[in-house]
Amino acid sequence: MEGNDNASQRLVIEAVGQNRFVYKVMDRVTGEVIRQLPREEVEKLITDPAYRQGGVVSTSV
Repeated sequence: MEGNDNASQRLVIEAVGQNRFVYKVMDRVTGEVIRQLPREEVEKLITDPAYRQGGVVSTSV
């Protein structure tokens, strides 16, 4: 199997705070984000001042 120097995807690691990172797999040609960890929705929760851990699911009856 021959190596391919022109891989179609690339990994981008972004620092988004103290000891926090976002990992993105991106298409080299289009720049489209193929996959992101943590997901964008989770990042929005983390930066929401009203969010508290355990606040995603209400366990009260």
